[in-house]
Amino acid sequence: MAQKIAIIGGGIAGLAFAVYYQSLGGEVDIYERSSKSGREGLGFIMLENGLNAMQGLGLRNHVKHNGFPVEHCHIRDNFNNLLINQSLPGSYGITRKAFVDILLEKLPQDRIHFDYEFSHFEWQGDNSNSTNQSSEARCAVFTNGKKVSADLFIGSDGAGSPVRKQIFPQATRSSVKCKELVSVVKAPDLVSQMNQTFTKYKSLDGGLAVGTVATSEDTIVWFIQFSTEKYDEQLAQLDKQSFAETLVGDWPPLIQSLIRQTDFNQSYLALSAHLNPIEQFFAGNVVLMGDAAHALLPFTSQGVNSAIEDAIELARTLQNTKAGYSAVALAHYSSVRRNIVNQYLAQGIALQEEFLAPHQADQKIPFAF
Repeated sequence: MAQKIAIIGGGIAGLAFAVYYQSLGGEVDIYERSSKSGREGLGFIMLENGLNAMQGLGLRNHVKHNGFPVEHCHIRDNFNNLLINQSLPGSYGITRKAFVDILLEKLPQDRIHFDYEFSHFEWQGDNSNSTNQSSEARCAVFTNGKKVSADLFIGSDGAGSPVRKQIFPQATRSSVKCKELVSVVKAPDLVSQMNQTFTKYKSLDGGLAVGTVATSEDTIVWFIQFSTEKYDEQLAQLDKQSFAETLVGDWPPLIQSLIRQTDFNQSYLALSAHLNPIEQFFAGNVVLMGDAAHALLPFTSQGVNSAIEDAIELARTLQNTKAGYSAVALAHYSSVRRNIVNQYLAQGIALQEEFLAPHQADQKIPFAF
């Protein structure tokens, strides 16, 4: 396993790979474009498959200690009538910062390099900077002028992945049909009212919902999910707080309380788009993980969970590689993970269409297992 691996992007997939590969006796360097670790984003739900993946990293109990149990999922209408009730075994709400810190604590700090924004690869036998998928990358070039050579390059640089654009320039992303206004509130009294339940309130007319999940004993991450076709014009005309008050200000009391207690200057707008499937997750000695390989829609909550599974599958696949990376190993990883995440993608697209349409009694729970 004596090969030099460079991870481009310091997000969750890259950190998880480094933790697991290190436990197998390997070493990895991570090159992150920002000046600090990737703690951006407010929080997410770690589902049972993600928690099982963290067990593979020896960090399952760390998630339990730093997160907050989410035992049920309730779907309610905007009048607070219960539409769907389902248990969520082995699930936790957790802030992104807490989760990233769990991974960072397991890694030597001298292996994480900040202010390395990826520019392009230089290719073997090619003096130009153009993409050459038929050859291998000789080195990664960064905008700070540094060049990094490696046996294997891993792109873990998010949904807009510049690494992916280098090896698969033809890859495309879907149009944005939904957006989410995501906020965080410190409110222990509201957390206790939520009874360890992820609740999604939805308009029966379709295209509008509010989701709430506790990520600690005193913190709630909540979001307004809305159709771009129906509500983008209002968003352009109003500030974030006025937008929230106009759309859902008369919804159930929990939502009204959240609006009153939210600092909307700290809220951010997330665009929901998926990566149209690519044929494989690697080219030559460059391989993709997480959103860089298969950006999903948020409806299945599988973005982070599947990214960790990617990391473990790739590390395990490379475990017995003795001299440099193995094209067979990368093909195996690509095939296994692509089959799984394409199911998540199909489920997410179906759930998005259900969300946009008026509610029907047979609509599904907004998670796919």
